[in-house]
Amino acid sequence: MDTYSDPERPLKYSYKSINNSLIDRFYGKYWFPIAIKALPERFSANLVSILGDVGAWGAFLLLAGLIAGPMSVVGRRFPWLFGLAAFLLFFYHTMDSLDGIQARRTGTSGPLGEFVDHWFDSFNTFLIPLGIGLAFPVIPPLMVALTILLCCLADWLSLRTTRNTGVLVFGPVSSEEALTFSYLFLVFVWILGYDFWTAPSLFGLPPIVIIYSVVPIAFLASIITTFKSAGRPDLLAIMASCIIPIFAWTILAQWSGLPYALIVGCLLMGFCAARFSGDVMRDRLVGLEYKGVRVDVILIDLILLGCKLIPGLPAWADSASVAVALVWTFIALAGQFSRTVARVREVTGVGLLGSAREVKVERGDA
Repeated sequence: MDTYSDPERPLKYSYKSINNSLIDRFYGKYWFPIAIKALPERFSANLVSILGDVGAWGAFLLLAGLIAGPMSVVGRRFPWLFGLAAFLLFFYHTMDSLDGIQARRTGTSGPLGEFVDHWFDSFNTFLIPLGIGLAFPVIPPLMVALTILLCCLADWLSLRTTRNTGVLVFGPVSSEEALTFSYLFLVFVWILGYDFWTAPSLFGLPPIVIIYSVVPIAFLASIITTFKSAGRPDLLAIMASCIIPIFAWTILAQWSGLPYALIVGCLLMGFCAARFSGDVMRDRLVGLEYKGVRVDVILIDLILLGCKLIPGLPAWADSASVAVALVWTFIALAGQFSRTVARVREVTGVGLLGSAREVKVERGDA
């Protein structure tokens, strides 16, 4: 049951950001002022956020081979599918920026809007590199799984930093640049063809492996730069200790030849981490008392590791356990979201798609 250390926190909401993103300045000057005109003013900013996330999820499902089939096969025959994935990510990037503009345009900024935006972003942050990793099986599965693990830690630390400072900071090279790089890369896959990126080249490595290796390095750099400002290393240790066993199961299951081990293991890792990140946001935005320990996630860890370490279990134990874990995690995430919406509505009278009260917005663009 949720406990609130500051029950009236939603009424004290204010938004502060420092945006040093180089790409965002370009978009903010040449693209977003045009794109915002296509949005009816009656649209809720939260609706804009949700519509944008459809693009990110669509790109992931396409790259992961869950729509048209494995991209190592269909993407080689129809490289324009990578162009479609690029467009979907561009759509997501645009809508993810327009939601804040729409909120300020209509005077409807509020804690629920920021929660919806960043809660969904906590999924998209790992879904995009996971989708690209799955589209190119030549990338070592260990590298893909490690990337998702580092992404989970980096996202949690970034949100903790914002929670402590009260300011959302975008550096010169931020998520805006990462998104732009992602869809430009997919456009070049469309132009140059799938085989160009998978054929051995420098040091005998395919270009995609060299390019993809930059992603975990970037997440590691983010972890290092935010570690001190995030504070409470004990909470980070608790969160990491709940996610690392899922990472271990993913690798062990992949090595043992379990079909779809990489995708289901990384999804479970990312979704469980999103629950911790969601609680960090709820701490800051609605006054939730952040407890850190998730008993059900620990139980998931024990069951999954038991499936790999206990001899004599039936072959279906792995698949059944991870399937149940995914379903339970979806239910838990839906509960987290619905409770946050209900809490904001209870305190402020504002619903998910309803108009929000106008709040103080402090924005710095340096």
